[in-house]
Amino acid sequence: MTVDDSEVSEAVDRYLRASGDSDQYRHTAETVLEQFTTWLRRRDLETFDSFESDGEQILRRYADRLNQRVRADGIEASTAGMYYDVVSGFLGYCVRDGVLSRNPALTERAREPLPRDDEDRTQQFWTPEVRRTLVEYANDRAYEAIEADGLDAMRSVRDRAFVHVLAYTGVRGAEVFRVSGDDRSGRQGLTWKRVDTDSWTFRVWGKSQSWEDVSVLEQARESVRQWKRVQNPPTDEWPVFPTGHAPSKYAAVRDARDDADALLDDADVDEVLREYEIAPPAVTTHGARRVLARIADDAGVDVDGEAPKLHGARRGLGDALFRKDRGLASDVLRHSSLSVTKAAYSHIDAAERGEAASELLDE
Repeated sequence: MTVDDSEVSEAVDRYLRASGDSDQYRHTAETVLEQFTTWLRRRDLETFDSFESDGEQILRRYADRLNQRVRADGIEASTAGMYYDVVSGFLGYCVRDGVLSRNPALTERAREPLPRDDEDRTQQFWTPEVRRTLVEYANDRAYEAIEADGLDAMRSVRDRAFVHVLAYTGVRGAEVFRVSGDDRSGRQGLTWKRVDTDSWTFRVWGKSQSWEDVSVLEQARESVRQWKRVQNPPTDEWPVFPTGHAPSKYAAVRDARDDADALLDDADVDEVLREYEIAPPAVTTHGARRVLARIADDAGVDVDGEAPKLHGARRGLGDALFRKDRGLASDVLRHSSLSVTKAAYSHIDAAERGEAASELLDE
């Protein structure tokens, strides 16, 4: 049976109406299933016949896509599991509704690519020493480059802003860098249009699946301000951290101009982008990880033998703030509640309780 958008929507509506769960769950399920059906449509997998013949492989691909989003710091591993379970619940309803003969999401092979939740809770974080070393190294390289090259000190000044943004804002990688395969506007990388240097905030598409304001701490502001002067973006639509991938830049010109071949003939693609105000794509989360690994390697920094990770900066900032002010940590990290923050940093609470109990026993 072929399923078009209206029939998928009707099936989702029936499932949500039949659900005895809370309004919050129905709202979450509606969002997740809308994304799932969009994902299916882009892959021409809009038939129940496809699920009957290749359902296990389809759900395996979906699980792998969720894993990619976790690795890009777009969602937590626990969230990926919840999304998969929502889809599985919907497909189970379709079986009971007589549309499918079996639920392909239940097999171990389909679920295998999902990230493990316990791995997510033990992700690395930047210690104060790691953060300090990376920041000082990036500062020194930028100062040296500016003294030698002035406004031509492009890469070093960019790297300094890159490190400072990670170290002093608590952003997730997917909120400021482009997520491959996700064409939503909030996943195309941070642009200067969404950088407010009056209130010092970034406007990003958060894990809540809505626009959120990120606080830019004072320690990061001068590096961002200086980077904008050096970069001199010709339009506010310019990404704060553009890609260095030449084919992506050429593709941007060709997508924007019918006369692209003539413009690019014996011309520098970066000059064409600027002259015609064609914003290049932002660097991807994968590209950003490589940039961070290069900077860390040059600085002689590692975390337990590995290169520092993008999300490690957020966790490290949260760790430092949580030790001083629980509520402030929750606000800066934009958690949905203080309980979420406490759960993320429960090891600190446990350690402090142990110290307090030890002191009481000594007394």
